[in-house]
Amino acid sequence: MQKTLILFLFVTLLAACKKNNTVDTPSNDPVNPAAPVLAKGNFSGTPGHSVSGTVEIINDNNVKKLVLKNFSATNGPDLKVYLSTNTQAGSFISLGALKSTSGQQVYDISGMPDLTQYKFVLIWCQQFSVLFGSAELQ
Repeated sequence: MQKTLILFLFVTLLAACKKNNTVDTPSNDPVNPAAPVLAKGNFSGTPGHSVSGTVEIINDNNVKKLVLKNFSATNGPDLKVYLSTNTQAGSFISLGALKSTSGQQVYDISGMPDLTQYKFVLIWCQQFSVLFGSAELQ
């Protein structure tokens, strides 16, 4: 009985994170093509959630920016973009709400985070603490 209850709660949690709350209209934020790339990575999704595309950290006139390119993700509620030390969002910097489930997106990175420590970019359902996808920066 307890295993059934746990399974039911897990399935309910996953189903709840599939509701549409993020914008479906493709984003096309402009990017400075001359800005040097500091780190980059490729997204992969998790079971039940599709996330694809690439991510770059650029230095645009001494402002670090995170750029999602050719990005696509499963829609869900309360999706955030995190710069994190691991894929469990134990220690992270929130860059804000995911602007769209597709397209090129740019997020400013405030402060001076150590990219040797914050080497994962997460698409995270904050409301239910569910990872939709991640990219390891290199």
